[in-house]
Amino acid sequence: MTVRPLSLIVAGALLLAAGCSDPTNPGGNGGDTGAKNALNVYLYQKPKRFSPLDPPTGADQQVMQLIYDNLLTVNDKSEYEPRLAESWEVSKDGRSFTFHLRTGLKWSDGEPFGAKDVSFTYKLLADPKSGSAMAGKLADASFTAPDDSTFVITLAKPNVGFLSLIAGPFAFILPEHVLGAIPVDAIAGNAFFNKPTTGLGPYTFVDYKTDQYVELAANPNYRKPVNIPKIFLKPVTSDVATAQLGTGEMDLAQISPTDLQSVQSLPGVTVAGKPSPGFLRIAVNQTEKRFADPRVRQAMLHAIDRQSLVDKLLAGKGTVQNSSFVASSALPSDLNPYPYDVAAAKKLLADAGWDASKPVTLSWIPGQRDRDDAATVVQGALAAAGMDVKLKQVQAAELLESYEKLTFDIVLFGGGTYSVDPSSSNPILRCDTFYPKGGNIPHFCDKEIDRLTGAADAVTDPAERATLYQRAAKRENEQAAYVWLYNPEAIWAYGPRLHGFKPSGDFTVGFWNADEWSLAG
Repeated sequence: MTVRPLSLIVAGALLLAAGCSDPTNPGGNGGDTGAKNALNVYLYQKPKRFSPLDPPTGADQQVMQLIYDNLLTVNDKSEYEPRLAESWEVSKDGRSFTFHLRTGLKWSDGEPFGAKDVSFTYKLLADPKSGSAMAGKLADASFTAPDDSTFVITLAKPNVGFLSLIAGPFAFILPEHVLGAIPVDAIAGNAFFNKPTTGLGPYTFVDYKTDQYVELAANPNYRKPVNIPKIFLKPVTSDVATAQLGTGEMDLAQISPTDLQSVQSLPGVTVAGKPSPGFLRIAVNQTEKRFADPRVRQAMLHAIDRQSLVDKLLAGKGTVQNSSFVASSALPSDLNPYPYDVAAAKKLLADAGWDASKPVTLSWIPGQRDRDDAATVVQGALAAAGMDVKLKQVQAAELLESYEKLTFDIVLFGGGTYSVDPSSSNPILRCDTFYPKGGNIPHFCDKEIDRLTGAADAVTDPAERATLYQRAAKRENEQAAYVWLYNPEAIWAYGPRLHGFKPSGDFTVGFWNADEWSLAG
């Protein structure tokens, strides 16, 4: 595995800039992306389209965070942050959630916003006929709007952690006056989601030049003045993004931990990091008979030197993960750490009757250096234990299709906002949240875990709730629902022009305070 030194990457980028454009131009590549009043931001993957109904993918969520808005989001401190709702109350029995909406707001097209839009959106999100990936989360909920500034969600059974399921980057509100007349069973494929004409976010959608950039413009009807006139979000590889920080072509990027020291030496570039509320993992297709035995997944965990991944790929900026729960209250102290042990991995595979003659395909979306390198390391580690692993780079649309059709073997991916409350991990574990109804991609199912997490969300006593979640985490750890790899530290780097950026540990909500950003000079 060869990693190019950052100094060579930056030098190459500087030569290209000198030969192809004016190196004093912040965009460096001609067109509006080089304008002094435009912010250039790194997108870690190519976006697909911009629909809150679709199963979540990180790049889509990043763009939607700028053009849409939701009732509440998660801020840089992993706390709930008011958005369209100024405040909210939760009933004592954990079944009713009342949101008090901001008044006087307008959609980007000038139409008034109100509770009817929120009610329309949530009914759409809860209806499986709409193709909504959130239908499973909202299946037992009802929605009312007592007046134009109040919205109420009532659950069939208590769930004190419910807010974590709808906080940003999920449940973006859609315009009823634009989409309300479209039949529910036809709305998923509507052209609106390829080019959203109306939103409530600080920016409006202008254009998406495939493989080049997403262009956004400041929303003149946003609830407060937006300081940066234009944003260009660019889906380039992480090494290119890092190099462009040095040349001034990129204003904001997530960087690989292995580049941290080099980036810190770049003049005027600020580096800031936060622990991630999500984690990198491998989903194993448990509908395939050969992967259904937990011993196969346990073997994979033992075969991979996960601490070495943290030390080498993350430069120590992360921790090994041993559960799908991230919230500290849900994690018992006696989880099996699955230490690196190739002999144990081989024995577990033999005991499970593993057929080494049948290859396994590992799929992932390329472009982030640590993930690209992790895929190669995992391939070698599993080969040493007796698995013939083939690597397959895919794009988001192909990967999502493989989830839906269950044509994947194993897939490497990451992210998630799981630290704000333990219930935020339930959609990737429960038996009733198989993709696309939820985020349970591997089709892992354990009725006892469902019972424990359901019981935990029905009680309001924090200690009792923590005990129940810890029992669920212990059981999930024993069965290896996923092949957990690591929880990385999200590292952001931004140039001297950008002011007001507040780094989040979750890259999908990294633009949570974009309405506070400004450009200098």
